[in-house]
Amino acid sequence: MKIGIIGGINIDIEGAPLKSIKYHDSNPGKIRLSYGGVGRNMAENLARLGGDCAMISCVGDEPMSIGAVDHLKNLGVDVSHIRVLPGEMPSMYLSILDEKGDMEVAISDMDIVNNITPIYIDEIRHDLESMDVVALDGNLTGELLEHATAVLRGTKLFFDPVSANKCVKAKDLVGRFFAIKPNMIEAETLLDMKIEDDEDVEEAGRRFMEMGVAKVFITLGEKGVFFMEKGDQGFIRPAKGMTIKSATGAGDSFSACVLLGLALGMRASAIAEMGMAASRITMESDKAVNENISMELIKQLMNKEM
Repeated sequence: MKIGIIGGINIDIEGAPLKSIKYHDSNPGKIRLSYGGVGRNMAENLARLGGDCAMISCVGDEPMSIGAVDHLKNLGVDVSHIRVLPGEMPSMYLSILDEKGDMEVAISDMDIVNNITPIYIDEIRHDLESMDVVALDGNLTGELLEHATAVLRGTKLFFDPVSANKCVKAKDLVGRFFAIKPNMIEAETLLDMKIEDDEDVEEAGRRFMEMGVAKVFITLGEKGVFFMEKGDQGFIRPAKGMTIKSATGAGDSFSACVLLGLALGMRASAIAEMGMAASRITMESDKAVNENISMELIKQLMNKEM
């Protein structure tokens, strides 16, 4: 079982206010520097869950980026396809949380990801084709998404849109993915429709499947997740009494569970339950990846909530 992840490796700067944010003013709070990026976060989560995974990305040659690569390597992630580009600025993500730990606003500078080109994919195509599942994140260029989904048609492909702004480039490619995990806003963007209630969410799932997607997961924030595949669909709501330190990275741990579940041939409902448990564990930490996450902990939480 081998999982490939094509995406970004970031240096994350996160600010959390001590009280409600006061705009156009300096807010007392805490600032943290850490490794991040949707693709990188998925890889770390997978490693901690026991998955065999390879990261395909580009980084700069400054100490923080090299440290991010070494961190993944020490966790057991295959980093042989991560290219170090001398003199390039690192990929950076600046986020400001609200007093509840949810993201208020963020700015990403990920130009270095543009160096993941179709030629790069062609050079490692044989390795990618041998993998059980390959993930692509929305930070990749439209050209790369189009090329990778074309040459890897025989491989199970998973798409994490990352954001509504970034997923626009994949609108015409959705049907090439075996599984996708948009949130509501991303689903609206990909489908050119408004989602206002559960019936709209179900309709969005049907439209994705009509395009050719086999497994659909639409995350709904505080309302949980909707899953759909042929012959099965449903909503999974969050457990009550959750302690949220930070929502950053919750979606990435869910995506990691989707990848693991796809590689293991699990049903969408089981994947969604596992993903919800992983997201809860992530949000109980103030880091994008909870270092305590494990399959044992996920199973314990799932059994407790059944």
